[in-house]
Amino acid sequence: MNPYLIQGALLGFATLGTLAHSISKRKHVDEMHGMMAGMTLGMISGLLLATIFVIPTGNFLWGVILGSMLGLLIGIPSGTLGGHLGVMEGIMAGPMGGMMGAMLGQMIRPYNIDIFMPFFTFIILLSLIATSYVMHRGCCDGKPKPPSNKMVYGWMIVSVLLLLASIALPFSLEEKRTQEPAETKLPPYLQQLNAPIEAKTTVADGKQSIDITITSSAYKPNVILAQKGIPLTINLHAEKTAGCAREFVVPSKNISVIVPLGGSKSVTIIPDADEIPFRCSMDMIKGVIKTK
Repeated sequence: MNPYLIQGALLGFATLGTLAHSISKRKHVDEMHGMMAGMTLGMISGLLLATIFVIPTGNFLWGVILGSMLGLLIGIPSGTLGGHLGVMEGIMAGPMGGMMGAMLGQMIRPYNIDIFMPFFTFIILLSLIATSYVMHRGCCDGKPKPPSNKMVYGWMIVSVLLLLASIALPFSLEEKRTQEPAETKLPPYLQQLNAPIEAKTTVADGKQSIDITITSSAYKPNVILAQKGIPLTINLHAEKTAGCAREFVVPSKNISVIVPLGGSKSVTIIPDADEIPFRCSMDMIKGVIKTK
């Protein structure tokens, strides 16, 4: 079963549980507490869904849309605890969480997801526990109510289980492939980073090859002059300072590989079109294979 689906569902249930707990305390909190609940739960739910969705799929657009919609769906009901200002907080925070989650998911893809997921789970749990604590204590219904043993032990059990799941589940993207996004128009400073650097393939024994160095800001070379119909092996070498460009994507071939920092990886394609674009995971650093 998909590990992202499992971890997302577990964290989702924890979020819904926090929402239910917050609503159950609505008579004991003032407007400010309700506003904070709307903002926190709206943002966390949007951030959670967008991040969990974009990491395995690479689909930034739908990550933003789905995350924002869920953020609104959770943020508005929880924001009603703080009246009309709380609802406004939920409306603002939900899409913000979705957008930030999509950016986080896309940018973290080339890195070690097995390390990232326990950290991400910890941050989400910390935010949910803090929300539960604040809503439990209240502020304006007499003496603040301290957390019960049931609440403390409940969160301890939930936290241990979710953190263990985030450590045990395999989140590696080594074999994952991404979908082709819409064409992105780059600003001038990024266009300069993609200035053409041409190189011809080396042909031998009915095959051709090319070496590409991945730097922090470019593929070198980024314009590959190849022969059509002859198998082409692309040898990728990532510098230790390389960033998102380490995820090498060839959309038309449904290829996406992540090159280790300071490491190498090769992919083989058959050039069958006049131009075959390639890019990084963020669609900012680009190149093209031109055939004749």
